[in-house]
Amino acid sequence: MRRLLLAAAALTVWAGVVHAAQPQQPPPQQLPAGPPPVLRPPQVLAATEEITVIGKRPEPPVTPTTMYWIEDAYADYPLLGPNFAKGLVIWNHARPWDGTGPSVPPIRAMEGMAALGWDIIRLQRNSRNGGGWEAGVERTDYELGQQVAKAHADGYKRVILAGEDFGGALSLEAGKVIDGLYGIIAFAPNTGIKWGTHSMGFGPIPSDDYAQVILNRTWDQLEHLKAERLMLLFPDADEQVPHVRGPTARDILTHRIDQSFLLVDETSGVRTTAGADTPDFDAYASCMDLYMSPELMPKPGEFHCGADEIPTALAQMSVKPHGGEAWFGYSSNGQTLYLELPSSGRGPAIYAWGTGWNGKTRPGIQTIDIKRDGVGFTANLTPDQMIHGDHIGAQLRITIDQEDGTRVAAVMHRLPGNS
Repeated sequence: MRRLLLAAAALTVWAGVVHAAQPQQPPPQQLPAGPPPVLRPPQVLAATEEITVIGKRPEPPVTPTTMYWIEDAYADYPLLGPNFAKGLVIWNHARPWDGTGPSVPPIRAMEGMAALGWDIIRLQRNSRNGGGWEAGVERTDYELGQQVAKAHADGYKRVILAGEDFGGALSLEAGKVIDGLYGIIAFAPNTGIKWGTHSMGFGPIPSDDYAQVILNRTWDQLEHLKAERLMLLFPDADEQVPHVRGPTARDILTHRIDQSFLLVDETSGVRTTAGADTPDFDAYASCMDLYMSPELMPKPGEFHCGADEIPTALAQMSVKPHGGEAWFGYSSNGQTLYLELPSSGRGPAIYAWGTGWNGKTRPGIQTIDIKRDGVGFTANLTPDQMIHGDHIGAQLRITIDQEDGTRVAAVMHRLPGNS
């Protein structure tokens, strides 16, 4: 989530029981399989506060008694409709401890998907909709099921459930009971259980009282969700779930021969619960866009960024390799990059770029004249834009001076054969 942990006096930890975090994570325990929950209409609770609506929404108006409502995610990206959009993404927001969840916008990568032609709406939950995890799941599963059914009836061929934090866990949970989902995207999913606050006023500290409960919930979701494609982010130093989940998640998903998945785990360099909203996630956002692209047909099993998406990425950049020394990678601003150096060491090179994490750059390709300098080279992309490259082992590291005076960098890997 995008907020720092609040002061200890503002929080309560499950009847005041707080223990120091254990040094090691307990072994994962699988939940017994059981019938899927029955989807029932949500209960209507008494109004206790006003509702703030921050986006465009359909009628009827939202009132303090409204438990759920739909808003368009972005004023700058009006819905294209089922005949023109790639599909529909239903965003589920986080649940900040201050109750401001409906006012928190989706992460930056969602705006990138909107720019690339996905319709994105938000299922907003009244901040009064608290209570335990199970009660919230039952109500939200029903609402998401209604929205997915409506989207299919309207003609959307692809529907994705997405969310961050608590919203990510809701998306995963709904994937267990809703059929026909094209994809699920979950960033740092958690069940909203607060890990602990020191009762003596020393500030927030982790508490493992319910660690295995939360971890078991994640394992159960991964074992039983039914979406065609799954994108997961388990960041390092996740404040909400201070346990490594990537290895066990990969093991569970790898043993599912029916599931395609893209897993960005704790080794990725993405850190904190809100890590998907940082530049460290930009390259993975571009990879996620390619993974979710209808033009790409992933096989069951793990999808590997920097390898499995290359044919689709090259097609989007209109690249046709000419048998030279071909390199592929992501820049520090999330753009896919292709560079083909002449195999003879002399002659022009081919340089191509993709849309970037925000989806706003038009893909392009151009021929450039390079100047060799030992193991490196330089070239002018424009009169005010220079590219520098150096071979370091099996990698090609490049920097690109931008017209605005900034500089982006990329680590590129050699493509095999006449890629």
